[in-house]
Amino acid sequence: MGAISGIYMINSDKDAAPAGSSIFGKMKACSFQRTGEWTDQFVHLGCGIIYNTPESKMEHLPRCNESQTLVITADAIIDNRAVLLEKFKLESGKSSVITDSELILRAYETWGYSCPEHLIGDYAFAIWDAGKEELFLARDAMGSRTLYYTYEAGIFSFCTIETPLLGLFDKQAELNEKWIADFLAIDGIQHEMECEETVYRDIYQLPPAHYGIVNAEGFSKKKYWEPLRDIKPIRFKTDEEYVEAFNRCFSEAVACRLRSAGETGIFLSGGMDSGSIACVAAPKLAEKGKKLYGFTSIPVPEFNERPPRMTIYNESREVGLIAEAYPNIDITYSSFADKNCMTDIDELIRIFEQPYKIFQNMTWYHSFLKMAAARNCTIMLNGQTGNNTISYGNFAVHLVTLSRQGRIVSAARELYGFSRLVNEPVTKVLKSAIPVVLPHRLKLWKNRTRLREFDRFTNVVVKRSLVGKWNVTDRLDQIEANTPISRFPDYEEDRKARTSPLPFTHIGAVETKLSLANGITIRDPSRDKRVFEFCMAIPSGQFVRSGQERYLLRRAMKGVLPDPIRLNIIAKGLQSADWMYRLAPIWPEVLAEAEQALEKGSLEPYVEVDKLKENLAKASGDVSKAEDSLVRSILTAVIFSRFIEDFKRQYS
Repeated sequence: MGAISGIYMINSDKDAAPAGSSIFGKMKACSFQRTGEWTDQFVHLGCGIIYNTPESKMEHLPRCNESQTLVITADAIIDNRAVLLEKFKLESGKSSVITDSELILRAYETWGYSCPEHLIGDYAFAIWDAGKEELFLARDAMGSRTLYYTYEAGIFSFCTIETPLLGLFDKQAELNEKWIADFLAIDGIQHEMECEETVYRDIYQLPPAHYGIVNAEGFSKKKYWEPLRDIKPIRFKTDEEYVEAFNRCFSEAVACRLRSAGETGIFLSGGMDSGSIACVAAPKLAEKGKKLYGFTSIPVPEFNERPPRMTIYNESREVGLIAEAYPNIDITYSSFADKNCMTDIDELIRIFEQPYKIFQNMTWYHSFLKMAAARNCTIMLNGQTGNNTISYGNFAVHLVTLSRQGRIVSAARELYGFSRLVNEPVTKVLKSAIPVVLPHRLKLWKNRTRLREFDRFTNVVVKRSLVGKWNVTDRLDQIEANTPISRFPDYEEDRKARTSPLPFTHIGAVETKLSLANGITIRDPSRDKRVFEFCMAIPSGQFVRSGQERYLLRRAMKGVLPDPIRLNIIAKGLQSADWMYRLAPIWPEVLAEAEQALEKGSLEPYVEVDKLKENLAKASGDVSKAEDSLVRSILTAVIFSRFIEDFKRQYS
């Protein structure tokens, strides 16, 4: 894996090489272990390779097929290699020398445009088909690798990252005001409301599960995988069959991600997602005499705030249980006491190529990647998507589903089971359940006075004129963001939300860019397409039973994940609980920087100046006692102002 780039001069007599080499040259800031370029008069392809799997060491990209009619550049790890090797009748004994790009080429030769439907893994690739005079591009179904493009005046350019596409042919680089309005308007860590837009004007993303075709007729794209349409229901006769099928699928997903050219690391918390991945991965690595390097974030030692009931700030005890059960797991605990949300802003802006709002966890996340890379880890596992797949199980969703289906007895049984689990009276549980099952329209009617007074932009500082100009409110409605009344979906509605490409787009961009910056590839078994499809195909009752959430994973991990973690239904870990505490020593400097940004005027086109000034005044005291939303709005403004100033320096 690594990064790719390319340019296609459609119906042009211009030479593609100069512009193509310029795009590729801007990517070389990444630490590639091998680079390559290919060109003819109208097409230029580039590839930078990072050795992350044994097969990647043998990749020479871009490369041609045997007949010299196809040329591929690829950023890819293909996980269903065994299936493809058998399909193409390639000798299994020589599988280690068959690269992933060769498998992709053969898939294209065999299935044409539908080849992505037969590929499982993390990938983005482009194939120049000389016979058709056509460029074919594809991005994996889960959006784990990025692919950005521009298309204007008969010139199509693409790249794994965005900034190399800026300023092509002396075109002035511009920011996308619509994207910025959305970014600043969302009350939360989400960056965008649409999959294809970016912070840069005229630079777009190929969405997850899409392929694109570029030829004399122009550029077109098509979605090749539609989860709600393509995933067929799975129904077994017994609970045991569900567990057995899940374990086969999950074990394969983990095993595929242990193909490492070096060591394997994991972001390890005390929860079920990363814990389950670690406990399945460790024995597989032990068979090869290898370790699994775990990296766990803990609060700074002097942080002594008492956590709320059912919350764990320091998960080292739970992680220790995993390490005790699997001796080949080597744990590193670190608080990175010298870091806070402000420490690496400039570096992270350069890496993400945009402003960002995920600053709370970046204190340790980015630092652990550096540490893991220094220990020769080339693969870093996480369980980022686990809550929507392997450990899914939402009691409220299950209760609403039963209620809407008229299954009152089943709903009552679930409430009784839940009351026993949490050791609370049934009457108290029932009282809490009423707002959950109450129809949303009725809740809106009951709260109509409050809704008339509600301002959905209270916690953000986006300029109100931009909200109207770009119809931001409509898009917030579409993703149900910044809402005053919680809406509890049933299982099918929640399933639709879980299959939304927006989270995949967000996570894919973050992980791809951090991977490139650190020379280590982030991979998530809980986001494996096969695991995802299985978890979307089985009924709600497999995820919640007798009030117990995460029911499938609890059964599947019996004897695998230590029971204090597997059977824990009360407490949940909260990482970065000390993020505001860390800011206290430098908070006056943060406020001063925000005030200076206002004085410079660079924020004025995008931010409600009076609102930000009001927030600064409210937060002028002890930051550890300020409201989270207030602090987040100020930090978002500071990060955004730094991005704007950096953009001006480079492109104005």
